[in-house]
Amino acid sequence: MKGKINIGLLEDEAPQAELIKSWLSGSGYNTYCCTTGKEFLASLSEKKPDMVVLDWQLPDIEGIDVLKKLRGDLRFDGPVIFATGKDSEEDIVTALNAGADDYLVKPLRRSELDARLSALWRRYSHEVKREFSLGPIIIDLDARRALVDGDEVKLTPIEFDLAVCVLSNVGKLLSRDYLLKKVWGVGVELDTRTVDMHISKIRRLLRISPGMGYGIKTVYRHGYRLEEL
Repeated sequence: MKGKINIGLLEDEAPQAELIKSWLSGSGYNTYCCTTGKEFLASLSEKKPDMVVLDWQLPDIEGIDVLKKLRGDLRFDGPVIFATGKDSEEDIVTALNAGADDYLVKPLRRSELDARLSALWRRYSHEVKREFSLGPIIIDLDARRALVDGDEVKLTPIEFDLAVCVLSNVGKLLSRDYLLKKVWGVGVELDTRTVDMHISKIRRLLRISPGMGYGIKTVYRHGYRLEEL
């Protein structure tokens, strides 16, 4: 199974990069390595890693900024683990709060790195549903496609992410602020009416109406809740 798991490695020190890459390859992972943050971010337009292992101290931009970019604009939701020489409690907390799933301090131990990656992948694979349906609607997470009664509905990336967020939370009240942060990203300054506009469009495009058995209810001054009718 590991042969199908792609790991993006961001490490600027050549000897360390070769060592980690050989460990990962020996454990059955497909691994590619970049030595700068900008190179790694640029590579994501072609390479699609399932997990990321990254250093903090890089020659161009810091690893923490790469992580913020991954979790923000790029919306990468796979496991990310730091492998770095920075060992202060403040650095570890900063990384975890920015979206890192784990944190290892150099010098690395092969068995521990392998165990941590395996545990992260098991958890991630268990949590992520690659496809789900709701009445006549099918959401394909891998292909990022939405179908209604078998016909594909063209959605923008924002519309797709919003649809996934709402449709996968039946019965839960989702505030406008929560949806803004979850879909548009932390730190984005937008009027909450942006959410209202996109929810209206989602209703129309996916034909969400009482006839299909579900409805997106507007909860005054709070947000939205997908309800089974």
